[in-house]
Amino acid sequence: MHLVSKEQESRPNHHLTNNNGTWWCQITIHQGPFSRRLRFSLKTGNLERARALRDQVFENLAPEARVA
Repeated sequence: MHLVSKEQESRPNHHLTNNNGTWWCQITIHQGPFSRRLRFSLKTGNLERARALRDQVFENLAPEARVA
């Protein structure tokens, strides 16, 4: 599994979108020649909580991977 992301320091809300007050996470997972786009609600209206949940998702997907 290969995760691709930009530096979060320059774009702290990368992968996050606000839809009517609820934060959503959008990621693309690459596995060999295939890729899968995932979009799911973080079920919070709080931006700081949404960032923490997004970071937790990345840690759970690939604990050894680092954000590029």
